[in-house]
Amino acid sequence: MNANSERLKTAKNLRDIFLSNNSKELFEAFSSLLEETNISEIELETDFNYYFVGPDTPIAPPYASIYLDEEDSLMTKTTMQIRDLYEIMGFKNSLKDKVPEDFIGLELDAYYQLLFIEIEKEIPYLKDLRTYFLCEHIDTWIFKFINRVLEHQDKNSNAIILIIKKLDNFFKNELKIKGEIL
Repeated sequence: MNANSERLKTAKNLRDIFLSNNSKELFEAFSSLLEETNISEIELETDFNYYFVGPDTPIAPPYASIYLDEEDSLMTKTTMQIRDLYEIMGFKNSLKDKVPEDFIGLELDAYYQLLFIEIEKEIPYLKDLRTYFLCEHIDTWIFKFINRVLEHQDKNSNAIILIIKKLDNFFKNELKIKGEIL
């Protein structure tokens, strides 16, 4: 598998993890992200909910506005800016009125789709928009989110740490190459 195919696969698997609707989908996406795992589906779901969903306040809410606007606020100016950016991209929020546009799963989906268009369809005209999204938005918050997870490893979840390290490596690499197609 070449480097661009690997990038697409990682972006898709990370997106699928955060957009999963149930423990089965979560486990399938997680298993696709890693070559080997000895983590059970129940353990993964429990840890994932503890860190990102609830029912208690999650350790690291997966929304850009939490890290860029007022602490612990959703549906802020960041959400509206991303909503506008998605409109420019032609991206439709399939979870509209259920999940704010600055949710990490939707942002990973938008980034994946733009990358897919360039790599698989060989259509480069959205590259500037994808690079802008990466450098001017994702870079402003994703590492704050990652650091929050890493700072709160009190539950000692190997699965979550593996996901977060993949996310960290993916975006560090994307920023290092400025999103260039290899």
